[in-house]
Amino acid sequence: QHGRRLTRAENGRTTEHHTFIKGTRTEPFGKDIAMSPISAVSSFFTRCFDVQGRSRRSEYLWMTIINVLFWVLVVYALILAEGGFERFDGNDVSDGGMVILGLATLVSLLAIVPWTTLSIRRFHDMGHTGWLVALFMGLWVIPPIGSLGSVIQFFWMAFGGGSAGNNPYGPDPRFSRSADFI
Repeated sequence: QHGRRLTRAENGRTTEHHTFIKGTRTEPFGKDIAMSPISAVSSFFTRCFDVQGRSRRSEYLWMTIINVLFWVLVVYALILAEGGFERFDGNDVSDGGMVILGLATLVSLLAIVPWTTLSIRRFHDMGHTGWLVALFMGLWVIPPIGSLGSVIQFFWMAFGGGSAGNNPYGPDPRFSRSADFI
């Protein structure tokens, strides 16, 4: 179904290209290797102001899982601070509960910029403009539509495949030889 050809780059290195029936796709000798959770967290914070390039689906999914686990722990700590499940009614929060909520809010505020740039890079990986993030944020002008938009954005980014090979936003991150991948 496909053929191989080797080419010599300007630096003298040999690169392998795979030619498929639908066209040509360049993949340097690497293979598609998923990003680890630690690499995802590292990339999330080290690239927090980087709106250029692409981010893999695995990075987005790992950060989503970590975010959900964070909020599960916050709720659990809040319930424990209030004296357990049977005493927690959600109406009157103690000082300990307010500290927990304050810290969780601070962490969430600090994560807004990295989440936004990760979303931009994820859209870039799928071959779309990063301005779609602004569109989805703008839907929150009408909260029910914003909620629906957030669900659509999540499923699009979580299950939408990245562009194979290079696209206008950069090289395919699936075939990196970087140590960031396991």
